[in-house]
Amino acid sequence: MLIVDDIPSQVDSIAATIPKAELGIARIHKAYSGEEALAIFREHPIQLVITDIRMPEMSGVELIQEIRRMNQKAKLIVLSGYADFEYAQSIVPYNTSGYLMKPVNPEQLRAMLEKLVDEIADELKVHTQQQRSVYAYRENLPSLRGELLGRLLSDGRVPDAELQRKLSLLELPFSSQQDTGMFIVRLEGRMQDYRRMDRALIEYAVMNMAEEVFHDAFHLWFCLDQNEYLVCVASPIAGRDGLFSGMDRSALDCRAAKLKKKAESLLNNSLSIALAVNGTAFPEGLPKQYRMIVNGIRAIEEERRQSVFLRVADQPEPFAIGNMTSLYKPPLLLHLLDTGNWAGADKKLSEIFNELRSVHYPPEYANEAYFTIAGAYQFMAHKKGKLLSELGSSTFGLMPAAPSLAQLERWAYVILRGIQELFRDQADKQKVSLIDKVHHYVEQNMNGCLSLQTVAAHIGLHPAYLSRAYRAETGINLSDYILKYRMELATYMLRSSDKKIYEIAQTLGYQAVPHFIKLFKAHSNMTPQEYRERAVLSSG
Repeated sequence: MLIVDDIPSQVDSIAATIPKAELGIARIHKAYSGEEALAIFREHPIQLVITDIRMPEMSGVELIQEIRRMNQKAKLIVLSGYADFEYAQSIVPYNTSGYLMKPVNPEQLRAMLEKLVDEIADELKVHTQQQRSVYAYRENLPSLRGELLGRLLSDGRVPDAELQRKLSLLELPFSSQQDTGMFIVRLEGRMQDYRRMDRALIEYAVMNMAEEVFHDAFHLWFCLDQNEYLVCVASPIAGRDGLFSGMDRSALDCRAAKLKKKAESLLNNSLSIALAVNGTAFPEGLPKQYRMIVNGIRAIEEERRQSVFLRVADQPEPFAIGNMTSLYKPPLLLHLLDTGNWAGADKKLSEIFNELRSVHYPPEYANEAYFTIAGAYQFMAHKKGKLLSELGSSTFGLMPAAPSLAQLERWAYVILRGIQELFRDQADKQKVSLIDKVHHYVEQNMNGCLSLQTVAAHIGLHPAYLSRAYRAETGINLSDYILKYRMELATYMLRSSDKKIYEIAQTLGYQAVPHFIKLFKAHSNMTPQEYRERAVLSSG
């Protein structure tokens, strides 16, 4: 607080009447001229000033004018004699907070100071809240930008007016129909195995390096997609005349290559960059261009973990469209897990991923495999009263849709080990070995006589003991397992082969076709012919 009057006794008198402690005023500064008051005001963070209106050399009005040039929020109280009332009206434009007549009434001064101190406290709270809001906004700005870009990449329709508003709010210098470029960064080598938090730091570092490399010619807009690829959209910076000269493809290509070299040098690790050779119109062309680059980078063998610089000009070679064989061929993964056949489950996963790698499937097939595998895993986890997210490290659990093949494979084996560990207390090695032998014999002799007696004879155990041991370990009867396996194999053959129904029946060990048809209808609520016709219609 600052008190200003050219009469020292007046200053001292006013200061003596102010209850500093009660009002929460830390310090009272005294000045005996306008120039002295300005010097103090510049040096200290003063929020409240009491000044006389009539002073030699620099009047109170002139002092208030100078203070307002420096600070618009300081509270100003003007003191004046009765004769100066009209002169004091000249201070009205300067937003003063109060006017007191001399001699000053201590009670009036106290009441006015209480009011102004409360106002200052309220304004400080508002200012603090505003600062927190600005800080929170700045802290969340990258994620807000990423969410909007992710929505545009996934073909999420954003009305033009809403998009323009969000672009302005998020300080993104992109506009409708602007020519843009795009590239994707994929971490390689050991960085693929980093925890999410560590990967986030690496990605942040890559974004900063990209800003340094591109800052002179391009605006960049990043997001992390569901495949954990770093996607960047680039737009040209306007020239000094405020006009865009168009997208310089060569400059974008050179800077992307420079980014790769710089990042690999500083991170001491490798990364791949896939760059769209052609540009696209913002925002309509983003989804198609994004899918084109993702399909291009996925065409590279992910398990090599070698860095590449890929220029994607056109859609990669046509995808093979059809049903995945290994995913649905009995024994199903769910069946293997439910019967505790861990070696079989491991083998089934190997078959699934070998097929995904050997055939040029589109990324959607990795998604299909994920949902099928996750469904089997969830069934097993829920059976033990657990959520799938509780298995494995925090990096795993449920994954985002459309994982990359490398992500999916790593996830599948980690969760399999978690489920195996979850059921370890039920596993007796001797019994598991016994179950594996039973299942192997059943699978190899599907068209023969599969009875409890024949299986027991092959294993070398008494039928009654085998029956009890199998049920204790798997929770179902051996005959139920054989029937279920035959029916699953029948649905697979009806769907994927041209064999006649009697041939399928014989392959599965049923010599009497009517008996097979009866069992199949009980299993699927339709005859084999009806099932085949429905499967043909759904695939056509």
